[in-house]
Amino acid sequence: MRLYLLRGFSLFALFSWLVVLPFAASGASVVYDNTDPTRDSGQYYSSANEFGDEITLDPASTARTMSALTFYYFYDGTSAGNATLRLYDNSGVGGAPGSLLDTSPLAPLPVPATAGHQGSLTWDLSGAIPQVTVPNTFTWTIQFSGLSGTAGLLVYGPPTVGSSFNDFWEDSGGTWSTHLISGGAVPGDFAARVTAVPEPGTLALGVTGLLAVVASAGYRRLRR
Repeated sequence: MRLYLLRGFSLFALFSWLVVLPFAASGASVVYDNTDPTRDSGQYYSSANEFGDEITLDPASTARTMSALTFYYFYDGTSAGNATLRLYDNSGVGGAPGSLLDTSPLAPLPVPATAGHQGSLTWDLSGAIPQVTVPNTFTWTIQFSGLSGTAGLLVYGPPTVGSSFNDFWEDSGGTWSTHLISGGAVPGDFAARVTAVPEPGTLALGVTGLLAVVASAGYRRLRR
């Protein structure tokens, strides 16, 4: 009887990892959002350098395992270009981008089909191995290349979920420095949305606790 109990425990644990956890991971929540169309400043920022925004995720949420990052861009080229996204913690000098947390494969930047040369692109991290867990505050950056025109990030703000300083980081010759859009005349931040799920360890602990309760109840029943 105990052998059957152990087998049942193992099968239930396997079921939890193969079915329960992926199902939970599919329920990603928005932990940062600066894509409200009513807060479009009508501006964009363009540079040949790597640049990006330091953001703070929703403090009311514990979801910190990245699911996706969507950004809004301007591009007036006639053929597709390239875009590379990176995630950094802010352990650099003066709170600058420090350790690289993850980088996207070189993604094609399509020519926008909408009026005004505006489009959006999503970096899907839901299947990343290993999964990417970010701190409460981090910097995401973009670097454009292979363009047939001008590309830049749209400026919206302020965010509706999470928060961000009214400046951004740019890497010039290996040195990070902060800048303001149009010298501070345009308030706002780069238009982006971040979704995330709870860390796998948090989910696993919940499943383990459930398994312990089930196993304990089963063991007591066998002893009767």
